[in-house]
Amino acid sequence: MGPDGLASIGLGLFGVLLAAVHFRRRERWAWFALWFYPAFWLAHLLGSLPPGKDHVHQVVFIALSLIGLVLPSRQFFRGETLG
Repeated sequence: MGPDGLASIGLGLFGVLLAAVHFRRRERWAWFALWFYPAFWLAHLLGSLPPGKDHVHQVVFIALSLIGLVLPSRQFFRGETLG
């Protein structure tokens, strides 16, 4: 396993820990931190970066991460007024 494999495992464990513990507790900082994932996959898509050559999985990951962040967003900002 090379550096890319270790980075992928670390990134995956980071996301699982964030989502399984803090995001489920509706901690707002976790919601903001998980925006890293759609940004990461979008950068890989726009920069034609690996993994893969077809980039279909990157579009799927972008869509899934955005759906997973947008749908519960009201639960993270309940009862707050801006201004």
